[in-house]
Amino acid sequence: MNTKQTVYKMLIENTGKHFLDSGGDSGRMWQRNQKKTIKDFENEPEESYEFDFNGGYIYRTLSVFHYLTNNLQIDDLCEDFNNLQNDSNDWDSNCNLYGVSAEAYEILDTLPDVRILRTWNTYNGESDLSQILQGATIEIDEETYFCIQIHGGADARGGYTNAKLFKGGNYCDGMIHEYLFEYKDSLEVEQDLEEGYIETFTDYLDESITYTSEQVNKRIKEINH
Repeated sequence: MNTKQTVYKMLIENTGKHFLDSGGDSGRMWQRNQKKTIKDFENEPEESYEFDFNGGYIYRTLSVFHYLTNNLQIDDLCEDFNNLQNDSNDWDSNCNLYGVSAEAYEILDTLPDVRILRTWNTYNGESDLSQILQGATIEIDEETYFCIQIHGGADARGGYTNAKLFKGGNYCDGMIHEYLFEYKDSLEVEQDLEEGYIETFTDYLDESITYTSEQVNKRIKEINH
């Protein structure tokens, strides 16, 4: 299974329900994603922007699908690891990796040069990602790999997929993506706007309304002055 197929399967994976979840009966991310094809994800923009006309705020959303698929790879090690993950319902590995079965971790544990560099959850920092990611950055034989879960539930404390292993791109130095940054602050977004990198905005409250970059620039200047 290639990278796009693997990420798509994760995006539509049933990560369960809980009666305290927000979003009603069908509002969880995995439920909404199951209505989409892999082509739908391929066709969505890498990043999109919403504009709060009253407040003058810009909100950026970064597609998890594009963020993960543009640079990550599936090699033979990933394939073997992920196949075992697909066949297991237990996260019983005795290690610092989340969402991993003992059988899958045994593959890594038998290798001579494996280091878990860090574990992370994007919920704990600034992030524009369309869904939360949880995982670990791993060095295997001096090459970078990522063990990743996608959050498909409603509450960030639970509702994660089985972890999958990906190999980083050749450029990679602990980064998942080469040029799509996980987060941009307001000054970076406004600079992109001024330099013409953002063309279209959707209204923050009504997605049927769109704005051009000229309209957004004009409105921000009205508010600031």
